[in-house]
Amino acid sequence: MLSINGNVIVVFLIIWILLFVLTKLFFNPVRRVRDDRRKEIQGNKKAYEEAVASCEKTVQEIEQALRQAKAEAESAREALAAEAQKEKSRLISEISAECKSQIEKARAELDKASQELREKLESEASGLAERIEKKFLN
Repeated sequence: MLSINGNVIVVFLIIWILLFVLTKLFFNPVRRVRDDRRKEIQGNKKAYEEAVASCEKTVQEIEQALRQAKAEAESAREALAAEAQKEKSRLISEISAECKSQIEKARAELDKASQELREKLESEASGLAERIEKKFLN
């Protein structure tokens, strides 16, 4: 039969004391460190996810701003192109009108000069005709 003597009780007490001391000095600090590490890792994961979400939101805002800026730039470019076309048309019409007026002025001067030359030729022609007539008749 099994006989329980004082050594078993002493070993049993030593094991419980050792378990108590190890729990206080080793197991509890290890659990605390493990729990703190787990909390830190969870906090870091949460911060990472928030940072990624914030980054994605910022990227979407930047992309939206870029799309809007591109649209505004395109409309501004089209407006400037239309304005440039109007200015070109205006300048062409002004130059055309000025050219027409210069052509008319030149035509008037040519007509005047040709009229003067005709009159001069007519007067010289009648003088020449008289001289020729005098030479043939004399």
